[in-house]
Amino acid sequence: MIQESDILMQSTLHDILLSSSDIKVVNDKLQSLTGIKDFFQSVDELQNFISVDLDSILQGEREYGDFQTPSHLTAQVCNYLLSHYQINPTVVIEPTFGKGNFIRSAIECFPELKIVYGVEIQKNYHWLSKQALFYQAQAINSRIGKPDIRLFHDDIFTHIFDKEVFNSQEELLIIGNPPWVTNSELGSLDSKNLPKKQNFKEHKGLDALTGKSNFDICEYIILMMLETFKHCKGTFAMLCKNSVAKKIVHDLPKKNFNIYDIKLLNIDAKKEFNAATDASLFVARLGGKSDKIVCDTYKLDEPDIKISTYGWYNHKFVSNIEKYKNSSMIDNCCQFTWRSGIKHDCSSVMELNSAEGKLTNKLKEVVEIEDTLVFDLLKSSDLKTSVISESPRKKVIVTQKSIGEDTSYIECEFPNTWKYLTNHKALFDARKSSIYKGKPDFSIFGVGDYSFSQFKVAISGMYKKSSFTLVPPIDGKPVMLDDTCYFLSFDDMKAAMFTFAILNGEIVQDFLQSVVFLDEKRPYTKDILMRIDLYKATQHTSFEQIKAVLEANKVEFGEINSLTPEHYQEYIDILKNQALLL
Repeated sequence: MIQESDILMQSTLHDILLSSSDIKVVNDKLQSLTGIKDFFQSVDELQNFISVDLDSILQGEREYGDFQTPSHLTAQVCNYLLSHYQINPTVVIEPTFGKGNFIRSAIECFPELKIVYGVEIQKNYHWLSKQALFYQAQAINSRIGKPDIRLFHDDIFTHIFDKEVFNSQEELLIIGNPPWVTNSELGSLDSKNLPKKQNFKEHKGLDALTGKSNFDICEYIILMMLETFKHCKGTFAMLCKNSVAKKIVHDLPKKNFNIYDIKLLNIDAKKEFNAATDASLFVARLGGKSDKIVCDTYKLDEPDIKISTYGWYNHKFVSNIEKYKNSSMIDNCCQFTWRSGIKHDCSSVMELNSAEGKLTNKLKEVVEIEDTLVFDLLKSSDLKTSVISESPRKKVIVTQKSIGEDTSYIECEFPNTWKYLTNHKALFDARKSSIYKGKPDFSIFGVGDYSFSQFKVAISGMYKKSSFTLVPPIDGKPVMLDDTCYFLSFDDMKAAMFTFAILNGEIVQDFLQSVVFLDEKRPYTKDILMRIDLYKATQHTSFEQIKAVLEANKVEFGEINSLTPEHYQEYIDILKNQALLL
């Protein structure tokens, strides 16, 4: 809200607005004071501006998916660009200027500006920015010369930029904070602030129909700006989620952008925007190319201390190039197949709790069924210990031994289980995923012979830790995992123990830390895990190191002391033979 000390300035603006009925006269006066070209497009717009209470009508901005950048942060960004890049832009472009804080900080920070060019779809923000620029002009009116300010109330997805901003003699600064939402999120808000529907990342087949066709609006705008101004020289600096910056760097080999000296400077998104995400200032120089497509990471508060470098190295996209250099020798193909756990999409019926000898479901029903199809179940949150040594908190009903198996056998062999499932058939039929269509009643996925192996080595796909858990059978029955977990399966205890030790060893841990991006929703995926060449990892892991890992992780069952170097060599030979088959 405007303070009492601002009343005089507001009155001055009000006097100017009422000084003439000729809109050209009013616009000329305002341009001379502020530098803003065509402050008003029409008399109606002028009259609306006079009568509107901007502070009271800035509602519904969630439709546009934006986080308005606080002025202290926009000032910090501009000062960083000035001090660390020594830039002296003559043209500033902001594609979604919102309340105009970046524009005002740029005007204060860069004295050689000739043109300030902004686009904003929200009319209220557009007016509020002009009002704030008027006050700023009053505060710095001693400055000789003012940039030509052009603010467009327009949709950035269809806006056509003035040819003048493409002048090769000018130094550009493209700056801003595009919306941090996806197209599907905006669509759910019934927003009109969406690009024309298109498969802009050129996904094919199933990827184009599923989640991969859902893209981030911020990513779209950044790519659009880099494409539009790829023949210009200058600097690009935008706030975005870290995941967006990573995708852009990943896709650079397929683009013909002329950018180099790429940096990512982490900010505290929770503090600045109350947003639970990892975000940064994404910076690059325009007008040239580098032999290396990499991004150096820092903190915006500590811009001289490099944290790490991610990007492309030897045709692989990695999260930490230095660590990758020391572990890249195992980046190949795993000798065993990583699997994801059981998927059923009906947890209220399929997952059971066990207490005081009774089974209950999420519907708070006591479940009395045969024990044969009931197995202990581990979820991601259960994989926090090195070895599973007691029954987990959950159990699961496993209706099939392979995908698509006929489930009618349950009615004859396990009538209580069949009655229980049939009583809840409506919940199974309500499952939305198309994978269950045309499949037998009570079908599940992520099941096969591997599910029933006695030993497993598992990892959570969701958590940041890269530690692996050894999962032995409990009461003689194999333990199941849910679809947030990945695992290798073994019927031989020694093979499972050796694999567990190799995966938790230094070479594999360094490799995972060099290729995994921890800000991903699911950092560890089957694709990542299948890159671990266990055979090559054994060449960098001695038998003594194997025993040290097992002892450090308190692997007590199976008599560790009975393991011998000969057993380890047998395991290595198995991996070697598997490697020859790949």
